[in-house]
Amino acid sequence: MNQEKTRLIPVIESKVFLDHPEAKFAIGHIAIGGVVINGYDKEFEGVAQLRANTYLDSGFIRNDELDDHGTELDDNDNRSAHIAMLERTAIDSMARVVGNMRLVIKDNKNSSPLPVESYYPELFSDKPLPIGSVEVSRLIARHEDAGLQSLLKWPLFIAGYKYVEHHDLGPAYGLLSPALTRHLRMQQIPVSAVADAKYIEAINANKQPVVINLPIFKKVINLVGDQGIDVSSGGFSYANFTDVEEDGIS
Repeated sequence: MNQEKTRLIPVIESKVFLDHPEAKFAIGHIAIGGVVINGYDKEFEGVAQLRANTYLDSGFIRNDELDDHGTELDDNDNRSAHIAMLERTAIDSMARVVGNMRLVIKDNKNSSPLPVESYYPELFSDKPLPIGSVEVSRLIARHEDAGLQSLLKWPLFIAGYKYVEHHDLGPAYGLLSPALTRHLRMQQIPVSAVADAKYIEAINANKQPVVINLPIFKKVINLVGDQGIDVSSGGFSYANFTDVEEDGIS
């Protein structure tokens, strides 16, 4: 077992698997606009800890940049939909937080620029993104099994797409490393770079802005199946993901 990755993965108290003994993984919408939904406080805390562990380990942030709880949150969390990926443990009342995605939403309540607009003003200063635009952010998947870690990004994107479609949002952008952009395209997620990568001091990383082609992504999901994932109205969906791997999506 990869002890370094195990160290990064928070283990939390959770009731998510109690009524689903057959499920290995659960993916759910746990917070919106800074408000935890359905009592998923432990799950949200676990996501914030996964973010802190991952970005500290990667050198993207320093210890003194964490909040008072030792977790990683920022102002954009208060205008985001948060999606968590949990893995069952040997104890039904516990779970491992192995994945996360947030969708930063530009709406009438908070119409300030999305991070991608702020970091790439040369692209958006003359033509700001419209109300309803979203940015995929804090995309994390961590697992000791490298193949499974790669696989976990797919259901996160399905859940994110379902949320965007249900709430009539879009267009959808992101800030990704060139390597992750290539990786997602290999997984049939239609992301396209709209500018070259550059070093962004605020996040201590080289990133490039990408746009997600939502109509094409819908066709891909319809073709390969959504694995029963739909958390657009809150709650969790359950899966083992073996069918996804056999279909070649990994």
